[in-house]
Amino acid sequence: MVAGPLKQKGRVAVLLGGWSSEREVSLNSGKNVAKVLRGLGYEIAEIDVQKDLRHFTDALYNFKPDFVFNILHGSGGEDGIVQGVLEMYGVPYSGSSVLGSALTFNKSVCKKLARFSGIRVADWIDIKASEIPDINTKSGKNVPFPFIVKPSANGSSVGVYLIFGEDDLSKLKEVDWTFGDDVMLEKYIPGREFTVMALNGKTVGGLEIRSKAEFYDYSSKYDVGGSVHIPNFEVDKSVKQELYSVTGTAYDICHCSGVARADFRYDGENVYFLEINTQPGMTELSLVPDIARANGISIEALIEAIVGAQQR
Repeated sequence: MVAGPLKQKGRVAVLLGGWSSEREVSLNSGKNVAKVLRGLGYEIAEIDVQKDLRHFTDALYNFKPDFVFNILHGSGGEDGIVQGVLEMYGVPYSGSSVLGSALTFNKSVCKKLARFSGIRVADWIDIKASEIPDINTKSGKNVPFPFIVKPSANGSSVGVYLIFGEDDLSKLKEVDWTFGDDVMLEKYIPGREFTVMALNGKTVGGLEIRSKAEFYDYSSKYDVGGSVHIPNFEVDKSVKQELYSVTGTAYDICHCSGVARADFRYDGENVYFLEINTQPGMTELSLVPDIARANGISIEALIEAIVGAQQR
């Protein structure tokens, strides 16, 4: 939805919480965003979004926001569902549209679109959760080790498993899978991990992520000391250019707007696009605020840029 300029220091509803497995991360991000906006002089209402349409719309109509800052993570918050409600309500909001949110939230769909557009991605196959016990059996999917098992639609590395061999696979088959019906089996790309931020259509900068775990898992993301973010990473100029160029292409083809973050693996020869996140975290440990700071953008300036862009 295209809207006129936001009233100076107007009323902003911050959507946080939600009902997905990423609820706690969203609460932390949302409270941080609300704190910054209050400090900037905006009138703020924090709306803990429940799976209850009347509760949500009543909160919006009671507060009458000029703008909605959506910091929900996971199902319902970044897959196009809340975005559709906000389109009907008719208020400008942060982040990507219904289409952009839906395209990027499903990792398999996003990768298919990226591959069609000429972006290099790691090979993968799609299965149903019910097929997990059949991985690498005579009757099931045969996937060479090592590989990553991940929900097609989830975030924050929730439900992600790195499978090096039969022992890991046996443990996976004992897991009570609660992360959705659609599952990806993705080739594991050894090497280095990078993430690049785009803001309002422009690539801002990136980081190398070095985590203590084999991959950037939940504890690496949210535990203090779980990972190191390196803004001035050393890599060939052509590789950095590719990271930034692919981020811009993915942002465009996936109909992103506002802030987004693209994730990559680099094996020393090739860059592989993993996914693009349209609702990146805004906690003190989150990647996007770190990238912004490294490029001379304070958290206050970052959040005001998101609010001020009026992309919806």
